Amino acid sequence: MLRITALLAALAAHALPAAATTQTLNFQQGLNGYAGTVDTYVRGADPDASYGAEFEMSIDASDGGAPSHTLLRLVQIFGSAAGQIRGTDQIDSATLTLQITSAGSGIRLHHLLMPWTTTATWNNLSEGVQANGIEASASPFLTVGGNTSDAFVDEAPLVLDFTAALRAQQAGQVPGHGWALLPWEPGGTNGVDFSSSEWGDAMARPLLSVTVTAVPEPGSWALLAAGLALGAGVLRRRAR
Repeated sequence: MLRITALLAALAAHALPAAATTQTLNFQQGLNGYAGTVDTYVRGADPDASYGAEFEMSIDASDGGAPSHTLLRLVQIFGSAAGQIRGTDQIDSATLTLQITSAGSGIRLHHLLMPWTTTATWNNLSEGVQANGIEASASPFLTVGGNTSDAFVDEAPLVLDFTAALRAQQAGQVPGHGWALLPWEPGGTNGVDFSSSEWGDAMARPLLSVTVTAVPEPGSWALLAAGLALGAGVLRRRAR
């Protein structure tokens, strides 16, 4: 019996799937070759202009007398390649860091439900981004600041908790078109600006940092169990 136990232990050691491992993945334009950040903003005061090549993004309830809305997306963060979030990974935590260049009222963040490009304008988005459950989620998944002209958001790195947002995207609950950064209205008239993906200092560009645990797939455990059962049967017959 001792011999059987020892042989089963040896089989388990060779067949056991790799233990769960935790790592942090960072996505930032220009970091380790990553080039998947897409951002732009649209202005009601200049409704036919596109701002996809600007160094700063803007969120304001009254910029030149009309709102400004920012659109942000990070593509190619999910997949099976090295450095991507796999479908079987457990997302432990995620943060989006924005380098605020102009302090202001605040931001309401919504999931974007429609495709868009950096040529978007206020007019071709039908008066900016509408949080109506069609263009963007009706309710924000995160809010920062308040609905007055006070400078709630300082000119410093702003770290946002994106854990739930990324889990929803991984689960297919949202389409992965990115996020709308909208002002508080009507009182958020102190605009918030932040460094875009075109900003000269790469370290100041939007940074998505995600800590994941790679969980062995259920099929690996099923294969192990089948192998152990087969091995146990063979050893029992030999023992008899």
